[in-house]
Amino acid sequence: MRATPCVALLVPIALTLAGCSVPQQEIRAVSEAATAFTARHQASDNAAACEYVAPDTREELAHDPGPTCAAGLAEADLPDPGEVRTIDVYGHQARVELDQDTYFLTSFADGWKINAAGCTPRHRKPYRCHVRG
Repeated sequence: MRATPCVALLVPIALTLAGCSVPQQEIRAVSEAATAFTARHQASDNAAACEYVAPDTREELAHDPGPTCAAGLAEADLPDPGEVRTIDVYGHQARVELDQDTYFLTSFADGWKINAAGCTPRHRKPYRCHVRG
């Protein structure tokens, strides 16, 4: 899968919600989704890791490089993310910064899902993400 920019609209949302507090259970749910995804991917159980991936991102992985989400995730060449450093939650969107990676997540009816992974910041540009929907 080729790396493409992930347009993250989190900055305007962050500025709008800067004074709002996020319930600890939301932060915990985001952390659990991110660490579950990481653990399954690192164990090469990519079919299980895909359960933590957002629908559009699963579809993208199934097409590029495909032929399934699990196969696409195996080919994605994600870095070893390390430990969670910070979690920012803005309504139904979240960003998880890890030692060597950044994940973007969205809240769905069945829990938080990874929209983008393998993301690195770029000066004054959107993040570049290896996995994105």
